[in-house]
Amino acid sequence: MKPRLLVTGAAGFLGGHLIQQAEKDFTISGTLHRTPATGIPGVTFHVCDLRQPEEVRILLYRVRPEVIIHTACSERGEGLQAIVPAAALLAMQAAERGIRFIHLSTDQVFDGETAPYTENCPTNPINPYGQAKAQAEEVIASVNSKATVVRTSLLYDLRIPDRQTKQLIQTAQTGEPYRLFTDEFRCPVWVENLSEVLLELAGKDYAGILNLGSPERLNRWDLGMKLLTHFGITPTPNIQQGTIEESGLVRPKDLTMDSTKAQRLLSTTFLRIDDAMEHLSS
Repeated sequence: MKPRLLVTGAAGFLGGHLIQQAEKDFTISGTLHRTPATGIPGVTFHVCDLRQPEEVRILLYRVRPEVIIHTACSERGEGLQAIVPAAALLAMQAAERGIRFIHLSTDQVFDGETAPYTENCPTNPINPYGQAKAQAEEVIASVNSKATVVRTSLLYDLRIPDRQTKQLIQTAQTGEPYRLFTDEFRCPVWVENLSEVLLELAGKDYAGILNLGSPERLNRWDLGMKLLTHFGITPTPNIQQGTIEESGLVRPKDLTMDSTKAQRLLSTTFLRIDDAMEHLSS
């Protein structure tokens, strides 16, 4: 029998890709908050408020998952407020039931001043999303010693433009001013590559924090140009280079992660964006 996998945030960007890629090897269930389920053969959807103990208890009783990959709770609006309570509740319930628990965190738990970051570097978030994720990491460690906390970076798609890439494409078409920072560095990951890595990790016993970023350090400008070119869009003059300092925004400048530990642990290759494009076209 296939192992039973529960993906929280199944209507989200990463959750949706996970479900699609897990179908071959897992019996899949997914949680939704309020978003109506789309029909995906072989996937059972459950509406659940992950902050409510009784709803989570009923969910786990019905699904009886062997693995939970927790991708729910966004960085916007109500999702931001749910990050800590949902993570704490799921981690605790998983520990009590002996369920493998993988929680998605972010490189934004760092301040961007002392890159590159390993799993052992102290956190120092400077925005609300990073602060909530850092707090969730601490709570998970206190209630579930066997949990895996995955820190990842910007996610992008190469088949259908993701939300940020879609906005960039629309800007190229409308001519509205748009700046991409040349001094903000991340390790962006193709969402399909991250999904593959997470599904392999689901079968491992690794506990603790694990960095899952691409082996490539890119600034926002270079990433944006590569994605526009990939989708056949010619960059327009209104899309210009900028810096965080010029913008007046408070943002981490360099969130380069060292993912050496994960690359040694896992057999899945971590792809640079050019490698991902080549893989897609092959």
